[in-house]
Amino acid sequence: MSEQLDKLVLQAAFDREQRHPDRVFMTQPVKGQAIDYSWGETMDQARRMAAHLRSLDLPPNSNIALISKNCAHFIMAELAIWMAGHCTVALYPTLNADTVEYILGHSESRLLFLGKLDDWDHMKAGVPADMPIIALPLAPANDYAKWDEVIAGVEPIADNPQWPADQRALICYTSGSTGRPKGVAHSFGSISAPASLQGTVLDITEADRIISYLPLAHVM
Repeated sequence: MSEQLDKLVLQAAFDREQRHPDRVFMTQPVKGQAIDYSWGETMDQARRMAAHLRSLDLPPNSNIALISKNCAHFIMAELAIWMAGHCTVALYPTLNADTVEYILGHSESRLLFLGKLDDWDHMKAGVPADMPIIALPLAPANDYAKWDEVIAGVEPIADNPQWPADQRALICYTSGSTGRPKGVAHSFGSISAPASLQGTVLDITEADRIISYLPLAHVM
């Protein structure tokens, strides 16, 4: 196990950025077209958003929420949150306003990334009026700060932060179908182990492509 965890997930991303900056990392379908994001471009955008998050001077390891269906910028936002030393809280994109309000309050989330959604109008009532929101490129029409505009105004962080394996990386909340959602905290170690071992068990190599189907908010 210790051999498998030679690199935690964030360090693995830095490694890919350095070794394969021009290799396609993610392909995002948009209106019938496929948009490719290389490791270099992905990490540049994440580094710029991390610089913005650092500028907010939030307490270390603050919780930052994400509400979005699967999309490339979900991953970029998560990488940025981790680079800035914070913890991600991903909400299911099908929740009602009451549950959204509960999770944001219970987790004490400091900021929200809003992404690709089908029913934002029925969810946004659960978001506190004073909560800062940054809209990802595929977010519903809104008047919030836009991802592209935010990263255009900052320089990317130049360092490769490395956090302890036991530092909290994400909180995964249950759906709440049997009561209030319960949040399960995962460390960088606990998310890196299955990611690393899955590749070994399934014999996945860097040449393989994977379709993202299961919701990222469901701890995938």
